[in-house]
Amino acid sequence: MTSSGATPTLKADHAALVEELTRLLGDGHVSTDPDELELCSVDFSEQRLATAAVVARPGSVDDVRGIIAIAEKHGAPLVPRGASMSYTLGPIPQRPGSIVVDMRRMNRILDINLDDLTVTVETGVTWAELRAALAGCAYEIPFHGPFSGSRATVGGGLGNWAVGWGKGDITTYLLGVEVALADGRLLQTGALATDPQHPALTCYGPDLTRLFINDAGSLGIKTKACFRLERKAGGSAYAAWGFAEEDQALALMSEIGRLGVATDCFVFGPYHHRVFYSRPRPPAHEAKALLRAIARQSSGRLNAARNLFDLLRGGKLGFLARWPWSVQTIVDGANQRAADAAMGALRSAARRLGGKPIPPSLVIAMRAMPFVPIEELIVGIDGECSFPSNCTVSLSQGMALKRALDAFFAERADFMRAHGLMATRLYLTTANAFGVEPIIYWRDRMNPLRYSVLGEDRRRRFGHQPENATAREAALALRREMVTNIFAPFRPTHVQVGKYYPYRASRHNPDCWSVLEGIKNAVDPKRLMNPGALGLD
Repeated sequence: MTSSGATPTLKADHAALVEELTRLLGDGHVSTDPDELELCSVDFSEQRLATAAVVARPGSVDDVRGIIAIAEKHGAPLVPRGASMSYTLGPIPQRPGSIVVDMRRMNRILDINLDDLTVTVETGVTWAELRAALAGCAYEIPFHGPFSGSRATVGGGLGNWAVGWGKGDITTYLLGVEVALADGRLLQTGALATDPQHPALTCYGPDLTRLFINDAGSLGIKTKACFRLERKAGGSAYAAWGFAEEDQALALMSEIGRLGVATDCFVFGPYHHRVFYSRPRPPAHEAKALLRAIARQSSGRLNAARNLFDLLRGGKLGFLARWPWSVQTIVDGANQRAADAAMGALRSAARRLGGKPIPPSLVIAMRAMPFVPIEELIVGIDGECSFPSNCTVSLSQGMALKRALDAFFAERADFMRAHGLMATRLYLTTANAFGVEPIIYWRDRMNPLRYSVLGEDRRRRFGHQPENATAREAALALRREMVTNIFAPFRPTHVQVGKYYPYRASRHNPDCWSVLEGIKNAVDPKRLMNPGALGLD
């Protein structure tokens, strides 16, 4: 079911559209610069759709609604964009003439209410900015954000269902959102719908919040989010184990998931171990900042001394070179005794499954400074381009998925060698689920988005590599085959659906799709809001 406005065309010329946007936002907040339009038309997926016509940067909810009104008048598609840490085409225009709505100016922390235990933010705020704002108080959002939180925004996390550091996922502590709909209405959901000044519970009748989570911006532009705060952990315990065999490490990760006491649990393999131990020693000021952060997060001087000792005995993490696989864990508790007691259950499981204790210095440092430099996430250690994929299944399916990936990459080994491709994986468990992120690497030029996130050293070393379209196409083909032939039969869940994962085909009951189409028509009758996201054209 598709509305009659499914393929809009601009009703007025481009110059008139830009003029109206400029009148609304001001000269400095509308761009038709070719380089910026190109930057806003690519992501880490390396696939091209359409080129943005104009970039608009709202500074308020009224600005967002004004942009929507102008887009509706001209029939211009709208594409919401945060930091674009995307590898699934979510913030990339599918239709010519699109307005990219860059939300990063709307980065204010609107309210931290320690009486009601809530924090309300505009959606352009980054996870790092939110973490810094809460650093000085006794409360936090226990979900800390994705690995890319130094640049990734809260709005991007909402549209892509962020997972990563801390308890649960982005929805676990979410009380409600504010969404500007394509038809001009402004919707509050959850607790914000009941009392936006004192949001408390989300369960007064149906909670519409989840409709707008992992929607890739297809149902509206999220302008505000409210989260519940909890008192910070009174104690934290850290542990790590080395494994010679991947299956043993994953058996422990799955057991940790079933025990349900770990705040964080990740499995890293040989490639990521090399990334960690090959990092240059940080400058003195960064090292001091790390030590201060660890001391500040420790429960008392004795525990701070223990954590600093564990950090320092790991040195430059060279011990990771001796282990192909490691399991890295954090357990938080009301106090240090509770955290240590819960960690005892994980240590018992590790002994039973053959894990060898190693210094937890990596995970201690990552808790203190959780957000990985973006260049490490999307450019390989030797300058390769890369894109990840993600796949989450039930704990009981995890090992079968791992074996299917083993067989797939073994069968494609000659193809990968012929094109200079490499693949790695990292794993995590969240709630009752087993997650894997295969990452494919190849030698190629840096596209504008990759180049923009490189630091000075990597720009010098890797920023001007020659184009390798043949290898890129091979990597794209390998990824498509993996998603279609390996992931899909497991009926998995994907974060960051975007315009890539086959959401419609994944619905077990076709009525799910017809209801979603009805919702889309109700909030976006002209189909102007991020066409193509979720497969909604």
